[in-house]
Amino acid sequence: MNKTANRAALTVLPAALLGIIMVAATISSCYASTFSGDVITFTNLPSAIKIDPGSQASFDVTLRNSGGIYGDVDITTRSLPDGITVVDNDCTKLVDMGKSVTYHLTIAASKDMEPGTYHFEIADRSDVDQHTWATIEVRVGGRSIVATTGVTPEAEADADAEQSPGFGVIVVASALLLACHLRSRV
Repeated sequence: MNKTANRAALTVLPAALLGIIMVAATISSCYASTFSGDVITFTNLPSAIKIDPGSQASFDVTLRNSGGIYGDVDITTRSLPDGITVVDNDCTKLVDMGKSVTYHLTIAASKDMEPGTYHFEIADRSDVDQHTWATIEVRVGGRSIVATTGVTPEAEADADAEQSPGFGVIVVASALLLACHLRSRV
């Protein structure tokens, strides 16, 4: 190759690459485009979650996609206090453009968790959006025995049994969790 051909190739190559980059950046569903901001955001967060030591508590959070691209999104956590664990953070869900999706989360407090107010953070996690962290307040209460009411432990157990949803609810919830887990593996 002569010098003129080399110069022509060096001039055309950068122009062609620039053209490809510009075309890719204008395609709305192209992952090569840069984030223009936080488009998947929390629209519904609990003000506080109340939980007793040795128990579980569930709560819902809602994410809204205000962007021009859909995304597979799940919920991630950080800064969990000692004694608090995430039992279920729901599955990865498709959050379509202009739509909202609700996630059902469950946390557990260890039996030896001290009563008090704690905090942890949650965020949306996807490949199409930056993470924005939100703080969740957890109020861990204590168990107390009320002797002045005249309620015996047997009567309290009977009342609890009457309010219990029963074994069928546990079976249905377990089947739903298994189906959700299997669907996320596909």
